[in-house]
Amino acid sequence: MAIIKLKIYVANLTNVMGLFDKIQVWRSETGISGMYFEITGNALAGATLLGTQTGPFTLNGLTIKYKLDSGDEKTYTFVSTDPIGIDDVVLQLNNELTGITASEDVGRLRLTSDTTGTASILEITDGTALTELGFSAGDMDYGEDERIDLQTGVTEYLYDDLSGDPDNFYKVRYFNSSTLAVSSFGDPVKGDIGSVVAPTDLVKGFGTLAGLDGKPVVGRSIFFYNVFMPPLLVGDIGIVGREVSVETDQAGYFETMMVKGATVDVVITGLGITRQITIPDTDFNVLTEMAAAEDGFTIQTPDIPAAVRRS
Repeated sequence: MAIIKLKIYVANLTNVMGLFDKIQVWRSETGISGMYFEITGNALAGATLLGTQTGPFTLNGLTIKYKLDSGDEKTYTFVSTDPIGIDDVVLQLNNELTGITASEDVGRLRLTSDTTGTASILEITDGTALTELGFSAGDMDYGEDERIDLQTGVTEYLYDDLSGDPDNFYKVRYFNSSTLAVSSFGDPVKGDIGSVVAPTDLVKGFGTLAGLDGKPVVGRSIFFYNVFMPPLLVGDIGIVGREVSVETDQAGYFETMMVKGATVDVVITGLGITRQITIPDTDFNVLTEMAAAEDGFTIQTPDIPAAVRRS
């Protein structure tokens, strides 16, 4: 799994926006002519799987094994008085599972991940309760990102598929959220590899720079230098890159993804400011972290005892 970056160009923007207001992104995991499925939707959504069987169920002592967001396999064992109705199954799972919400759908069991977007992945891997509930080993679903808003004057749109693969193909089409009308699909393309590190091991660093007059500082480079060159291990991946750089946009804003736990020197060009920070576990304002860090260039005065006078 990798982060796949797409650049979407809109030709004849005025004409397009006269008919549509959104962009849909579709993905194929089986080649250029494979089956495409939409990875965007009306709103951010979690991965969801729906069983095919209706209750009451016989589940006492049976198991369901699953993976959430590409994490380790987990096993849940049902403890129940059989037969058990769907409402009691939902109640039991919601009391005992974390990261997954159970619900009833026309008498069937629906499992939905609490995380959202394409980084959200729910997979049923095995278990003795699958036949009873109507699941199969290998059932998998991805969450959805919100469809991309078309914007006046903007002809280039960037999109990140957080659960992609370098071999995936993508198609896009326009969508009218009021009439549900759609355009024809564009040509299938591959995206660029953004990251092979799992999205759960990455966080976003961001910030905004402005001048004393309050106007945005545009085109200013911010560098993040990896302090410890022996690899930081994330799973079985060694992080050995020397630097990451980003520039402020027309609003003075910048953002970039980085690996949790890495220690970096942050340099803002033209300011003579350098601070060392450790990348936190959640998205963070780079300037806030820099403000809290010690100044590595503060003059250090060693505490050296005076020599004993002997004359």
